[in-house]
Amino acid sequence: MKKILTIILTCFLTLSLAGCSSKKNDDDILAFFNALDNTLNLKSAQINGSLTMKDSKLNIDAQILQKDDLQVSSSIGLVAGKNVQNDFLNFYIKDGKTYLNSMGTKTQSTVDKIGLKQNSKLNTYNPFLDLTDDELCELFDSSKKENDTYTFKVNTSKLATLLDNMGSVKLDNATLEATIKNKKISHLALSFTGTQTVDDASADIDVSIELSIKKLNKINFPNDLDAYKNETAED
Repeated sequence: MKKILTIILTCFLTLSLAGCSSKKNDDDILAFFNALDNTLNLKSAQINGSLTMKDSKLNIDAQILQKDDLQVSSSIGLVAGKNVQNDFLNFYIKDGKTYLNSMGTKTQSTVDKIGLKQNSKLNTYNPFLDLTDDELCELFDSSKKENDTYTFKVNTSKLATLLDNMGSVKLDNATLEATIKNKKISHLALSFTGTQTVDDASADIDVSIELSIKKLNKINFPNDLDAYKNETAED
């Protein structure tokens, strides 16, 4: 009899733990996507973060201010193995002009060269807008909320399809963590691992993205922008 009770209790606990591990709160998921949309529509923001891949890392500092004319300041640092380039790429937009500093080579142009007008605003595309609430919830397998921090286990097959709809990507694990304040994302971390196969060749995927987002009132541009080489006369 004790043996039978032990088996029953073991089965019950196993089912209970399985249920807990896959618990999903649809309201939390929809709160995240609502915050994502609000964040993508910010008129100003300072974004600090990193994109880490298997053998390299990009450090990103981007500032966007578009309450009046569009202003942008972005800096990208590159770490590849033992090679470190803190000022790998710097890009600015100010007064209808663009300024590029690529590893010390400085050039100046106009925003129309990149398809913008002087009074243009940046519109960040939200790839999830066309999905229904049910489809959004299907993107995650589980969710957990603690204070302002949301943690999601991402559905690996759906994320793999978003990364490459040709089917060359297979993911083993994917997690997303977001801190939401005032219905906007202040911190986001996404990581996933897997493999990509093209023909007979395959490569491991190990990617993590981390971003911190906060309000911005003013951009401090470099003092030497006007000294950048002028390329406006080139076609």
